[in-house]
Amino acid sequence: MGDILKITVFGAGNQDLYVNKLNLPEKFGGEPPYGGSRMAMEFAEAGHDVILAEPNKNILTDEMWKKVEKSGVKVVSDDVEGAKHGEICIFFTPFGQTLNIIKNIIDHFPENAVLCNTCTISPVILYLGLEKDLRSKRKDIGVSSMHPAAVPGTPQHKHYVIGGPTTDGKSFATEEQINKCVELSKSVNKTPYVIPSDVLSTVSDMVSLLTAVALAGVLDYYSVGKKVIKAPEKMINQQIVMALQTMASIVETSGVQGLLKALNPELLTASASSMHLMDKQVELDSSLNILKNIDPELLDRSKNCVINPTTLVATQSLIKEIKSLVGDTAAQGMIKRSTKRLFAEEK
Repeated sequence: MGDILKITVFGAGNQDLYVNKLNLPEKFGGEPPYGGSRMAMEFAEAGHDVILAEPNKNILTDEMWKKVEKSGVKVVSDDVEGAKHGEICIFFTPFGQTLNIIKNIIDHFPENAVLCNTCTISPVILYLGLEKDLRSKRKDIGVSSMHPAAVPGTPQHKHYVIGGPTTDGKSFATEEQINKCVELSKSVNKTPYVIPSDVLSTVSDMVSLLTAVALAGVLDYYSVGKKVIKAPEKMINQQIVMALQTMASIVETSGVQGLLKALNPELLTASASSMHLMDKQVELDSSLNILKNIDPELLDRSKNCVINPTTLVATQSLIKEIKSLVGDTAAQGMIKRSTKRLFAEEK
């Protein structure tokens, strides 16, 4: 093992959700406690100095708390005590509460601490929500991620997703802070994946289900376009942008029901069937089957849905236009506000 790290995990995880509602022991395996408490246990068992900050003792049973403490984790109810301890602070805190929790204790983190999201907030929103403090009184603090991308405590949890510089080159943490997260992951025999912070939620959160299906469709279309139709790469890329941007924009203004109404599943099924041009197009076959068996109640509701005004544009081209018209400084303010809308949880 490498250096002993001081770790604080905020939030033990909702065991009623994991055990009684999701039935993880039967569906996925492992044993409770799951979530943040399990993360803390694994870090302590690897030899690190670990605090678990959890004010709600009822979130685990007495037997589960005994397991946590037996592993070497120090359990506290005071977030300030947890903040003072952790050179790596991991937030397995409830949706919508993480930013407020951090703002109340930001003065207490050790110098050069790194704050890490899990599945309950995007690292982009974590940084933007704290930006005022991080650019003034706490310039030393970094923002990254220790996203489990699975439920800690289940056999599926074999990795941590760690936030690196964004796709447009913004760094929320130093290389040293990111490397600490990498080493922590390795010390508990988990594979570390360092990826752009603004991509992280797309491949790690629940929406990874959608990302996986969409990427499979993109690759299927790319194969047909290149191997069968032999279309130019530029045209293929442009049509992928058109399809994904159109769907995303309509969902943004009109929701899933508006998307159903706009796309007309009956028409889409007939059109997409004509693109079955290779022997093995499993993604298309599955998609056509789903589109032919949409929940009738959902279809009925979509017919009465209003499609709100939606302006379909290539967003990256629009950003270039905005910068050229209003200047970089004004454009950055507009971009930041739009970024918050993209990554924020809707309340």
